Amino acid sequence: MGAFFKKDILVFYRDRKQVLIPLILPIILIVVMGFLVPDWFGSSTSSLQAKVAYVVKDDAANGLQQFQDSLAAKGMKAEEAAAVGRLAKEIQPTKLLNDLLASKPVADMIERMDMKEEEALLRLKAEEIDAIVILPEQFTRHVLDKMLLGEGKGASIRLVAEEPTMEVSVLQGIIESFTQQLNTDAAITYAGRKLGSIGEMAWQPNVGAIGGMEQIEGVKTVTTKQYFTLSISVIFTLFASIVIANKATTEKREQVFQRILLSGSRPLAYLAGKASSALVLAIVQLLLVIVVSHFVLNVFTGFSLQFWFGFILLTFMLCLFIGAMSGLFTALMLRINTNIANAIIQSILLMLGILGGSFVPVYILPDSMQRLWEWTPNGFWLSTMTQWIQQQSWDVVTSGLFGLALFTAVTVVLSVWIFPKRGRI
Repeated sequence: MGAFFKKDILVFYRDRKQVLIPLILPIILIVVMGFLVPDWFGSSTSSLQAKVAYVVKDDAANGLQQFQDSLAAKGMKAEEAAAVGRLAKEIQPTKLLNDLLASKPVADMIERMDMKEEEALLRLKAEEIDAIVILPEQFTRHVLDKMLLGEGKGASIRLVAEEPTMEVSVLQGIIESFTQQLNTDAAITYAGRKLGSIGEMAWQPNVGAIGGMEQIEGVKTVTTKQYFTLSISVIFTLFASIVIANKATTEKREQVFQRILLSGSRPLAYLAGKASSALVLAIVQLLLVIVVSHFVLNVFTGFSLQFWFGFILLTFMLCLFIGAMSGLFTALMLRINTNIANAIIQSILLMLGILGGSFVPVYILPDSMQRLWEWTPNGFWLSTMTQWIQQQSWDVVTSGLFGLALFTAVTVVLSVWIFPKRGRI
């Protein structure tokens, strides 16, 4: 194996351009992304701006008057009807929603424009606004009937939008929070009225913090720069494993492999030489990319020696897997047609890049794809590394090493099984 390892290292040294490109390109990408892309994990919602049309079909004054007029017809005593009427005048659900939308946390994110429904629909179609909030007719009357008398089905607030964008999701969350608060207070008020203790309703619109960063004690936040450094470096290292496999194609074409077999060398020694040279190349590439990114962008500042020890262990185990992957790709190149093998290898790496969160952050993928994240080796390594950055628990390192060892073992078995035996190439 040593002779084959030395041969591959010398081949890499002779073709330095092909080796240097996978080393330099990820560094350039990480530096560019680090300066251009905002830090999602720590950013606030100040950049979130939604234009919303506010359509009110309800006549709040008329609805309140209708509700008060209906109390006498329900056989209430004059004193009780007067108390319920005063409480209805205090509630004014339309005013509560207006106050919520005008409150500072919401107003900073949402630009509200009052207009008619027809105009709002036209502007939504023309993409001049993001959504429409509609208060239906008899909104006040139906809400008061449900809140204070327990009658009817209440009323719903309509939200109309063309696409489920982030702005629409935030607006939907605000309205759902409003209705939940209103329903809770309505239940308390109705229960109090049934018990004969009608007091004032001191309900105030409340909007919790939307977006931003919530720091959990003992858990560090993974920054965008850290995520990009890890995700870009691992996928480029995986692509570098193709460089080793492509050398096998040249050796197959020039019958170098047949001459190796005629010399009496064991075929698996040739495969082990490819895997070990890929391991060295992966170690050099990952360490170089991460070290340069760290010093240029200050990616991993303030971490202890314990963190770096666990970091190196997990990275070395990943490099072992990449060496095994290079062996698998080499076996494919020698076993089947080169063009077909290349297509299979590129498809495998494309799938690993997408599902493993190397091309795009896994958090923006559909839920079904997010569940496959840790079932890919690069996604599993990324997940383990993010947990190690956050928690620095040795349980994370142990489970990460075991999982990567399992991926490596399966890949080695497949490589040996696919690799052509003597006389079958």
